Amino acid sequence: MPPERAAESFSAWFRSWRYFFWFLGLCLLIALFYAEENWRGRRDWEEYTRQKEARGERLNASAFVPPPVPESENFAMTPLLAPLFQFTPGTQQWIATNALERAQRFAPGYDAAARVVKLPKMARSNSWVMARTDMAVWHAALRLRERAPHSNPFPGGPGEADAIVDQQISRTPGQLRDAAAKAIQEAAAGVLDALSECDPVIEEIRAASRRHYSRFEIRYEEDCPAGILLPHLAVLKHFCQVLQLRASAELALGRSEDAVSDINLMLYLTDACRDEPIMVSQMVRMAQLQLAIQPIAEGLGQWSEPQLRAFQERLQRFDFCADIKRAFEAERVLFGGGVIDYLRRSPDKYEMLPGIEESANLPRLLWAAAPSGWFDFEKLNYSRLFDDYLMPGIDLVGRRISPRASRQADEGMTALLRKPWPTLFLRHRFFCRFLLPGFSGTLRKTAFAQTAADTAAIACALERYRRGHGQFPESLEALASQSETLAEGSRIAKFIDKLPHDIITGEPLKYRCTKDGQYVLYSVGWNETDDGGMVEVKGSEQAPGYAGPNVPQAGDWVWQPQAWKR
Repeated sequence: MPPERAAESFSAWFRSWRYFFWFLGLCLLIALFYAEENWRGRRDWEEYTRQKEARGERLNASAFVPPPVPESENFAMTPLLAPLFQFTPGTQQWIATNALERAQRFAPGYDAAARVVKLPKMARSNSWVMARTDMAVWHAALRLRERAPHSNPFPGGPGEADAIVDQQISRTPGQLRDAAAKAIQEAAAGVLDALSECDPVIEEIRAASRRHYSRFEIRYEEDCPAGILLPHLAVLKHFCQVLQLRASAELALGRSEDAVSDINLMLYLTDACRDEPIMVSQMVRMAQLQLAIQPIAEGLGQWSEPQLRAFQERLQRFDFCADIKRAFEAERVLFGGGVIDYLRRSPDKYEMLPGIEESANLPRLLWAAAPSGWFDFEKLNYSRLFDDYLMPGIDLVGRRISPRASRQADEGMTALLRKPWPTLFLRHRFFCRFLLPGFSGTLRKTAFAQTAADTAAIACALERYRRGHGQFPESLEALASQSETLAEGSRIAKFIDKLPHDIITGEPLKYRCTKDGQYVLYSVGWNETDDGGMVEVKGSEQAPGYAGPNVPQAGDWVWQPQAWKR
């Protein structure tokens, strides 16, 4: 064929197939783009992981999961609690469908009374502890509940019974105390008698607390980390609520040894979930501690020196700063990174993200078509936000939490995540908007809880000093510089080995004696300003299971024993 004819033939052939070649070229470009983005995302994530591991940090989910423990030595395997995590294999469906209800409803009398008992508004001098538990009010509420027989004659069910009792009390709010016209000791005895329905469960839990380990069989391997069930947390807190009332009633009867036993069980339950790498577990622990501090404070003036010393040593072992930082490190791996990987595998589950409308199909389609490497970029930027904004708020070496760093983190993340979702999608920060925890509020609660443990421990040391010297010291330094002779021998020991500092400032906690022979001990609080020991308390009434006030952002965080003067 002549060259001219050949060229014309090739040109005609190419024109007829040109769209195919364009399509083929486009497919090749898309394939190269996906290959490059997948390689780049995997490379950057692996490089970040290597750098973290070189500094001793962990980004492997399995590193945060508590190791298995012997079943016979595991507190969580006691008969009441074990069924909470006994699921049909491969699911989170309970084998015993009433397991949670059985564990939660071990104290029906207390639960019914708690729904109608309200704590009145009053001036507060302590940021963590309310006025002494009113046995007459509790006894009255428990007696009202006893009027409804177990056969439940209310045709509307338990809800109707609750409404009738609420109505009785609401009609005569000023006469609630008169309904239990007994001496405080008689009322306390009546409270303990009403709570005796809980004795079998409490004794089972107490016996289990003597075991060496506590590990609940949480399904950390669940495909979607956001769906992991944590039924034990509410149960453990409920135990502490009942034990708090029991301990206060025992104190009112002068049964300090029984009260010590119940408080020690509360402190054990507070640490039963300490090793769980989950933020909400740590938040519940902080609430449990505040429940335990109430009867400790009520007993000041009744506790013996050995009892005070034991409480002090136990309170000084709490380190919520280290615990919450470990939980944050696990949060970005187990929860944030885990959810991103889950959505990489299941893009149809996009609507599970909080704040996402189910009708938002476009983002779902985009993620279904996105390169796999973009999920690695998302994990990388999610982790870097922890490094750049969140972790600087906690200083484990100096044992401090910085409100200023926390506020700066909030401002920086708010500015970043306020951008429209298409921008976040293209900048690989899309999931950060939905998965980043409320870090500032969590840090504030952590600092508040740690200050509660620190000031309560110092209060025990101050009470020991008062017992030995007849008055409180003029300064906290006297606790660390002066010694006492222990009752069990001639050994000499300081009232406190090392004074905790203010977790906010790093400086000594504020302390002064008052004209009435008491004292004021406080941290400057979240506003980082010394307000002279002023307590900010909001709200008119609280439920009796309340774990303490909402953490105030203004005023000081104060321990002042005026609410329980001897």
